Amino acid sequence: MYQMVLHYSLREQVLNAIGSRIIGGELSPGDVLPKEDTLSKDYGVSRTVIREAVKGLAARGLVESRPKVGTIIRPRSDWQMLDPSVLEWVAASETNAEFMLHLAEVRLAIEPAVAALAARNATPEDIERLAEAYTQLVAAIDDEENWANADLEFHESIVAGGHNEFLAYIVRALRRPLQSKRLINVSLVQLLDDEDVAEPYESPADEVLSRHRDVYEAIVRRDEAAAREASEKLLTRVTDAL
Repeated sequence: MYQMVLHYSLREQVLNAIGSRIIGGELSPGDVLPKEDTLSKDYGVSRTVIREAVKGLAARGLVESRPKVGTIIRPRSDWQMLDPSVLEWVAASETNAEFMLHLAEVRLAIEPAVAALAARNATPEDIERLAEAYTQLVAAIDDEENWANADLEFHESIVAGGHNEFLAYIVRALRRPLQSKRLINVSLVQLLDDEDVAEPYESPADEVLSRHRDVYEAIVRRDEAAAREASEKLLTRVTDAL
């Protein structure tokens, strides 16, 4: 019988277990999912729980039911990649560096636009939150765990300042579930050695904080172009380092 995490409901346990098997490659596109009776026995749950878990997989694009065939594993191109559960399963199935690179590339395509919107739309309250978030970054530069939280809050405050719910959804979908799994807590300062520091910066910490400060200050100045450029430079640096 497969071991499952107890703090999830039975449905969530089975959903996570089968989803991880699919995304991890144990079950391949075109394979037929074992029948309800078999899965019920494997996981020690009722057929109703199995049925509900399979519905969850179907909603995420991982499987589909075909008459007279059964439940088929769908191609990766059909998966709902922004779904938090799917993101977690993909993250767990790939090397951390590979996943981080993919994530950084997506962020590079999106977050500079969000920074420009923040420069245009941020309220005084948004600016105050961003300032506090940057202060937290400075304080956390030598603390890996606190940096993860401070970095999340910094970027969350920029998203909030943009006041675009669609972009906010995309950015948060990419960050929140991964943060909870401690999969995006690698700081750029950890990726850089002293010899990798770009001019005119003096150390990894100096470069990382300066690049974040450039984004922060451009938003405070209401300079959309500068905010976009600073965010792009920061995220390009992350992508290059990965």
